[in-house]
Amino acid sequence: MSFKSKGHLTWEEIVKIETLKDEGLNITEISIRLGRNKSVVSRCISNNSTDGDFIAEKAWQLMYERKRTANSHLRIVSDSVLEKFIIDCIEMHWSPEQIAGKWRVDADEIICHETIYKWLYAGHCDLIKLRLRRKGSKYRRKRSSPEFITNKRSIDMRPEEVEKREVIGHWEGDTMLGKTPNGPKVLINVERKSGLLLAAKVENKTADAILESTKDLFEKIPEELCLSITYDNGTEFARHKEIENSVEMKVYFAHAYSPWERGTCENTIGLLREFIPKGTDLRKISNEELQYYVGLINNRPRKRLGFRTPIEIFEAEIKERCICP
Repeated sequence: MSFKSKGHLTWEEIVKIETLKDEGLNITEISIRLGRNKSVVSRCISNNSTDGDFIAEKAWQLMYERKRTANSHLRIVSDSVLEKFIIDCIEMHWSPEQIAGKWRVDADEIICHETIYKWLYAGHCDLIKLRLRRKGSKYRRKRSSPEFITNKRSIDMRPEEVEKREVIGHWEGDTMLGKTPNGPKVLINVERKSGLLLAAKVENKTADAILESTKDLFEKIPEELCLSITYDNGTEFARHKEIENSVEMKVYFAHAYSPWERGTCENTIGLLREFIPKGTDLRKISNEELQYYVGLINNRPRKRLGFRTPIEIFEAEIKERCICP
């Protein structure tokens, strides 16, 4: 079962929380009934209870007031007292978070530190260069969810055994970028339970190149150990139906902007970055050199595997099930 962690709780969910709580269910049981993360339910109850009781109508009103207050944060007007206060604090090497907190305490008004960052980048870059201790990242408007890939099978439909790493044969896939955006990439495929890494250098990030490379990587893997693979929403995986047909495993897609849903792959890319740091020109990395790094990773003992190696775990599965690769 997968749980939603994003998105505000609806009125129907708030009422259901009250009902289930009155029936004596604990937070874990309520979260399972709602299909929500336990932390979401716990925060909702703790932040919106009145005198120790969770009442849906009162909780909804508290949530509304909190949202209304959050949307009424101050704007930074030119030549205002607030703007002069911010400039003075920046000159004293205060961070935007410290400035926002101090203003809230002294003036009893809310200013978000992100608002200060946006104001700085909008027209006060001189203060960033001269005084701001931590530059932060330039504000970017959140992009809309990708809709380029059709007929996707959501990660919400993935069997629970995949999440629990109970069975070998469920994989995660992604691409690792090099120095040049249009240059070679590294296709990454990682088995979730054993941590076994399959990787190949591809000359470009097209769906055709990824399809052919995926077929080559899984050619020697027994079909019994090719059960599923989970991708992000990159357009390089647009030919997922052909991957399903050729490799004979189901393809799932994680939710947009949710790298934690493919944590095994993200972690393994981090391991590979030890040998191929960000900014490396992949044109100078041969496939033989890449496979050497893959071998080092696959033969490295892992604590979560009882200090056995991914290759040991994977090959033991083949031997135990008498599979002929």
